[in-house]
Amino acid sequence: MNLEKLGWNNYFEEEFRVYFNKGLIAGRIVSQQKNNYLLHYEKGVIAAKLAGKFRYNVAYSKDLPAIGDWVAVQLIEGSTQGIIQGVLPRKNCFARKQPISGGRKIRNGIIVGGHIEEQVVASNIDTAFIVSGLDGNFNITRIERYITLAYNSGVNPVIILNKADACNNIDEYKTKVNDIAIGIPIFCISAISNIGMEVFKEYLSYGKTVVFFGSSGVGKSTIINYLLGEEMQKTGSVSSANGKGRHTTTSKELFYHDSGAMIIDTPGLRELQLWGDENGVEESFKDVASLAENCKFKDCNHDKEPGCAIKQAIEDGIIGQERFESYMKQLGEIKRLSKEKRQYEIFKSRKSKRGCM
Repeated sequence: MNLEKLGWNNYFEEEFRVYFNKGLIAGRIVSQQKNNYLLHYEKGVIAAKLAGKFRYNVAYSKDLPAIGDWVAVQLIEGSTQGIIQGVLPRKNCFARKQPISGGRKIRNGIIVGGHIEEQVVASNIDTAFIVSGLDGNFNITRIERYITLAYNSGVNPVIILNKADACNNIDEYKTKVNDIAIGIPIFCISAISNIGMEVFKEYLSYGKTVVFFGSSGVGKSTIINYLLGEEMQKTGSVSSANGKGRHTTTSKELFYHDSGAMIIDTPGLRELQLWGDENGVEESFKDVASLAENCKFKDCNHDKEPGCAIKQAIEDGIIGQERFESYMKQLGEIKRLSKEKRQYEIFKSRKSKRGCM
């Protein structure tokens, strides 16, 4: 297969030079099951594992191959398996705080504690489809968090409101999303009833990579099956008792579309912890952040200070109280994360120095 169809471009060509001189080949990760990978290269698909030296030198889990990554591979004559020797720098990646247990607590509705590491969910993406169901699975706060993660990851988000065939008040749902997804395309569809599915044509073009995110039961796999024209992914129902989905996609996988585009499906993310910096929050909450610039005091906490532009905007009905609270919650979470990352880096540095003694 032509590498350009897999998303190869001049950026990756330049980054690969050092590996090319060592006799390695380039491939893209299309499937991952723990430490076992499938990658596509010019001559087809091959299974691959990490080289021992590469695995030993990896300091953080984010440096391991993820779905969508370009990797440098050594092919061994007579073997059906390749050896991954390195990961090429990413154009971008959708990442969250790694959901690892150990010392974590729920504080004010936010998960704190535990290990502080970045988890790369998918990489080298052109468009991220954030899918929500127009049913009991609809959660505006969750959509806000996906938007912030997308901006922090350098990925263009698009909102997909699925199951339009089962909703009697679509306009009401769309208005709610419009209020928080400023400048982001929003589409109402039904994959089962073939309603509005033509919207994907704009994003599925040769060499482009799109990814679907959303909680279990929103219909990601159903959408992908429709787009691919066959049942590549199993689908599951949503519990009528709580509106929550049953897990169907259990691993991340990349598929090829007739248009020449690539589609990445991801499992429903139960924990959506933020990763990034304050810029992503400011971008996601443009409406609130722009108001904050008009506060009388630069260090305004938007609480009881006089001349608070945000408090005035809430009283005037320009923004809602829930929108403001979501902004403050995400901003506080990112600030805590920044502090935790600094502390974790100090811990890792001290641990490394002790190991060298």
